[in-house]
Amino acid sequence: MKLKILLMVLVGVLTLSCLAQKDTSDSEKLTSEKNQRMPEFPGGNNAFYDYLDKNVILPDGFDKKYYLKKNKNEYVPISVGFTIDVDGSITNVKIIDGDNEMLEKKAMEIVKNMPKWNPGYQNGIPIKVQYAIPVRFNLM
Repeated sequence: MKLKILLMVLVGVLTLSCLAQKDTSDSEKLTSEKNQRMPEFPGGNNAFYDYLDKNVILPDGFDKKYYLKKNKNEYVPISVGFTIDVDGSITNVKIIDGDNEMLEKKAMEIVKNMPKWNPGYQNGIPIKVQYAIPVRFNLM
């Protein structure tokens, strides 16, 4: 009988110590998450999509009928990589993937002309963050 009581007490203590450790790590995780923030387009995601909707237009001289016939794609995605600097400015803009020079230039122009973002933070300090987005041109 004494052995059963001792085992129950031991299991109870171990359970409480495990829960206490879990609470501490959760607390540390929350503190860590508060000290980190990804960059954000001014106005949030909806403003970002609005910016793209207004600016992703086919460049003058682009022959969409020829491109459509040749590639049979209604959309042309151009992947653009860039860095959001500590002050939120856009730097190091480069094409990651694309197959049309005119659209690549236009996609880079769109990204370079974005307003400054709200910078990312780590441990309360602004940091540079690498980003990549698809700029999708609609041919229809």
